[in-house]
Formats: sequence, structure tokens, C-alpha cells
Amino acid sequence: MGEGVFVGIDLGTTGCKMILIHEEGTLLDSAYIEYPIVSLLPGFAEQDPDLWWRGLCEISQTLMAKNEYRVKNLLGIGICGQMHTQVYLDRNNHILRNAITWMDQRSKGLVEELSRDARLKQEVFQHTANHISTTYTAPNILWVKRNEPDIYQKTAKVLLAKDYIKYRLTGQMVTDYSDAVGTLLFDAVGKKWSPEMFDLFGIRSELIPEAVCSSQIIGHISSDAFLETGLPQGLPVINGCADQAATSLGSGVCRNGQVTAIVGTAGVVSTCSDKPLPDMQGRTSCWNYCLDDKWVILGVMQTAAESLHWFKNAFEKDKESSSALFEIYNREVAKIPDGSEGLIFLPYLMGERTPHWDADARGVFYGISINHHKYHFIRAVMEGVGFGLKDNLESIESLGIAVTEMRLLGGGSKNLIWRDIMAKILQKRLITIKVPENGALGCSILCGMALGIYSDVESAISKLVKVDSEMYHRDGSPVYQKNYQIYKELYCCLKDLYKKSTV
Repeated sequence: MGEGVFVGIDLGTTGCKMILIHEEGTLLDSAYIEYPIVSLLPGFAEQDPDLWWRGLCEISQTLMAKNEYRVKNLLGIGICGQMHTQVYLDRNNHILRNAITWMDQRSKGLVEELSRDARLKQEVFQHTANHISTTYTAPNILWVKRNEPDIYQKTAKVLLAKDYIKYRLTGQMVTDYSDAVGTLLFDAVGKKWSPEMFDLFGIRSELIPEAVCSSQIIGHISSDAFLETGLPQGLPVINGCADQAATSLGSGVCRNGQVTAIVGTAGVVSTCSDKPLPDMQGRTSCWNYCLDDKWVILGVMQTAAESLHWFKNAFEKDKESSSALFEIYNREVAKIPDGSEGLIFLPYLMGERTPHWDADARGVFYGISINHHKYHFIRAVMEGVGFGLKDNLESIESLGIAVTEMRLLGGGSKNLIWRDIMAKILQKRLITIKVPENGALGCSILCGMALGIYSDVESAISKLVKVDSEMYHRDGSPVYQKNYQIYKELYCCLKDLYKKSTV
């Protein structure tokens, strides 16, 4: 047995996680730090990239100090990060403004303007295999060009979140296919930047870095990065990938038809495919995976576990710590019957992505009665997220993809009560993985492949990915089946009202 250790970095939406994992699959240590989302105006969601870097430096210094005896065994660094979120740099590589995150809805009016042109919509789909929405990077760059022309003129490079961190670590600017596809400037089928999309959006192509495969060494820890992070100078850094791709890989997904459901800040249902399967109806997305010649067909909810965090922050801000509160939530929610006695939640707190692509959609509690108390609302939030995942799962299945089991990942998967709710709603076998830091684990798999530690992805997965538990409610719950139909009808009834009432 070797003594090699991988460093995995997961630059998430609410925080950054770093892990040290043995090449044989043992999680050795981990650290996590949070950073805020800034909302200066309704629908805006920004972050300070310098806080990402400072947070990474802090947890890295901590891990290197705690594991000083392991530093000599470090093999390389794999990294993943939140998709779509973009950093604007000037010609001196200084940050020009806050990063605009994937949650941001400021480009809604612009997207509606472009979407009214049927020819343009078809052109976008033809060249990207996807449909235009506020989530993608290109509409936000165009928003900056129109609304902050001084910033746009000064911009020399636009980097995605993880790629900015890689630049700080190595001095190299490069992205990968799984993140590039999230810009809406990338040809998902041809795996190349699309000149037609740069022309359509009026964006200078030189702003965007080269895209190469995820499992490629793109640089090494610089002397400056060594001083700030404590990571050994010269340590190889792997190109890495989008967080959803890394999370799926970290759960063992590498074959056609394997499916994951991620209950993180956002909710993601994705299936690995040997070929691109663009959805003409626009209910799902067709993105490049972090493995060569693989794609993922996926549905994405804008707010999943974030819905529960919203409830906590809105109504419990000055009470116990998050972990203590969630323990109370679980204990009390377990006493509430399936269906929350008629209370239904629509988790559209910042609009919704698939299958509706509606930036105007907003959260709703439906069916409130005098008998409902706080824990009915909390259970309804959990159930509403489950209904949203099922809505996306049905869209994927409608493309002819048969689903019998799903690997359940993300923070929500660690909650036994929530897991049971989702198993009853989804009616699929739900599998969890022993190492919960799936994103950072997926990065480590890519790292091992790039360095030649593993001969292929299957051998890497057999070493590093272990199943933890399974849960299956084949017959589901009659009340969930009824409430799910109401859930779907509610959006249909409200979508026109959303356009009238959104602030």
C-alpha cells in the first residue's frame, strides 16, 4: 500500500471545503469555512472572490499544520467549484467587482428580451444544446456590458469560480469542459468554444480562457501560493471540474444510466450518458461531464437545502447553533405525519430553473390552517424539495432514460428524516456514500487519474468510493402522490400571477 495523499478542494456556494484523502480511500482530515452571499438589490446574488481565497488559505494553513508529517506524501490537488459564477479581472489580474453567482437573477429582463426572438432561441440551442436562462454566465456578462460599461471595458479576463482559485494557486488561467458548458458560450456536443455564441452575445472571445479536459495537470503550486496556503511549492494542480460533476464522480458515477440526486444549496438530478441528449422542450440541460466522451442530462432546482437554511435564518437567527437547531427540527418533524396535514411548499425562493426556467417564480406555502405550527412548515419545506426533485426526475425519464436507483448526495442526504421523506416521494432505491465530501472526493479521483495513480476511472472508484446505506420505499406514500399532483398544479395556476407580482 502506498502512502500518497490527495488534496481535494470544493469551492461551494456557501463555503469552501478541503480534504486530505489517502490514495487507498481513507479520509484523513478535512476543514471547512463559510463566506456570505451579498444581495444588494432584489434578485442580486454576489460574492467577494477575495473571501474565497482568504478562506481557502485559512483552512489550508490549518490542515497543513495539523498534518505536517503528511505533507511529504501529498501527490496533487484536485478542485471543483460552483458553476456559472464569474470573476471579472483587469489587465493586471485585479478583481474589478464582486463575482456574479449562479443564483443571481439580474439578467431576467435581458433573457426575456432575447427569448422573444424564436430564431435566436433556436440558434442558441443549435450551437450549445441548451436553452438560454439567467443562470448561465453569458447573459450576466452581457448585463455587465450594458449596465456597467466601464467595468466591461476594463475587463481583460472572465474566470469561473474554481478557475480563479486555480489561477491564484498556479498563475495559470484555464477551464474545463464541464464548467465551460455553464457559460452558454460552449458547444456541448463538439466540446469547443462557439464563435457563433460569442457573436450572438457580443462578448469578446479573448475574455474567456482555454478549455481542456478535467483530468489534466494545468500547473503547480507557485511560491506565492505556498507562502499563503502552506501547500508545498511545485505540487501538481489538476484542472478539475464543476461541482455537480465532481459530486457525481465522487459517488461513483461513471457509466451510462447511473443517476445522482444532489440536495445541496441547489438541487440536482443528473444521469450519466454516453451521448448528448439535448431536450428540445428545454426541461432538462445537456452538459459535458468531467470524464472524456461522457455527458450528463440533468434537472436543476434553484434552491434545495438552501430552502431549509432560509427558514432557519429567517425565523431562528438568534437561537441555537445550526447543528443544534437541525437536531430539534428532525426530532419534531418526525412527529408530523406524511403530507404535513395538507401544507405544501413550493421551493422557488430565487426563481426556478428546470423544468420551468422561470425567474419570476417565488416560494409559496399552500394550505395553511389553524392547526399548523412551526414544524409543519419545516416538514413541508423538506417535502417541497422532494417534490421538486421528482419533477426533474420525471423530465429526465421522459427522454427514455430508465431509473431504478439514485445516489443521494449533498448536505440534505445526511439528514435521516429528510432522506426517508425523499425515498417515499421519489420511490427509487436511494444510496448514500461513506465519504460525505463527494465533491472533494471526485476531485481526488480526477487527481489520481491525471497522475497515473489509477489505470482508469473504474479502478479509482473501486478504491475511493464506498456505499454507506440504502433506503427504498417502493410503494411510496398515497398522501405524497396526491400532494405531488397538487404541487405541480400550483405552479400552473400561479405562473401568470408571478409575472404580475415579482418585485
